[in-house]
Amino acid sequence: MSFESEFFKKKSVRLDQLEKFGFVKDGGAYVYRENFLDEQFQAVIRIKTDGDVFGQVLDLDLEEEYDAFRASTAQGNFIGQVRDAYGQILTRIAKECFETKRFQNPQTNRLANYLINTFEDKTDNPFAKFPGFTVFRHPSNSKWYGLVGTIKREKLQLGTEKWSQKALHEEVEIINIKVEPERLSDLLKISGIYPSYHMSKKTWITIVLDDRLSDEDLFALVENSRTLVAPRTLSNPNGADYWVIPANPKYYNIDAEFAENPEILWTQKASIKAGDWVLIYMTSPIKAIRYACKVLETDIDNKGHRDNPKIKQLMKLSLKQTFLDDQLPLELMAEKGVRAVRGPRRLSKDLVDYLNKAFPLLKKS
Repeated sequence: MSFESEFFKKKSVRLDQLEKFGFVKDGGAYVYRENFLDEQFQAVIRIKTDGDVFGQVLDLDLEEEYDAFRASTAQGNFIGQVRDAYGQILTRIAKECFETKRFQNPQTNRLANYLINTFEDKTDNPFAKFPGFTVFRHPSNSKWYGLVGTIKREKLQLGTEKWSQKALHEEVEIINIKVEPERLSDLLKISGIYPSYHMSKKTWITIVLDDRLSDEDLFALVENSRTLVAPRTLSNPNGADYWVIPANPKYYNIDAEFAENPEILWTQKASIKAGDWVLIYMTSPIKAIRYACKVLETDIDNKGHRDNPKIKQLMKLSLKQTFLDDQLPLELMAEKGVRAVRGPRRLSKDLVDYLNKAFPLLKKS
């Protein structure tokens, strides 16, 4: 790890701020120069468009690079002055040209953004001795479904994997998640998945967040972990579950599709299974549930049904009931415990009870 990288951990570059600070565009990077310590030295900072930072300290008298300050064991008053002055420049750049990320790795941040935007779940750092470890909790019972932290690779049970000594000592960002015991052996055969670090190895696994596992598979496993720690009242493994999913009327004319055919194909979401109820929430400006559908079939291969190659599986929905926009508005949903719909989510028990009482068709179908 370089001296410079310590100043930019968990930060992402704001390219629009670099030239305002004084950087000059040079090919595929931005370069900043600043003299310090009475013009004896010059800091040269190069930032690539992907955020990678490279730095040099030049001795202007000798016209050569000065590296003595980089060794952590290097002592001396003068070396300390160079290290501190250069560090102050890096600190200003980090403050004015970067913004803090929740986590170190891009995949970890994509996962965090997905969970927060979809479920509005909160995070916290429960360990005073290990402030870098973050937990994701289910809001209904505060149980963890994900624990994110950074450890050295050598602390994982690597099995037959071969890594260089340098790679073994590298720090990697991980997440611990819960899984069904019967899936454990198959999951541990996947690259990037290991027996759980510091948690029960019977029901938890560790995933290294380095993009070896695709976002699609990672998000699905973490969503499943969230389901496993949820209160049983929100999940019914022996019967129908109730889900709500969003539809944006600006991009998708679901009204026209249902008018043409009461059975439609929809992208497979979360842990939805055949027999479940799916309520379709119309996003802004409508902000209300408009359709109630029964899931007829799941895990349908996307063979030409959708143009997006990232869509792997589809589910078939059958329209059972249509609501007026004032019957199930967001305000009523919020009163019953569903305050936002940014992705597929289970209904609260209060909203399920309300639906079964107010709309008998849902109860009988």
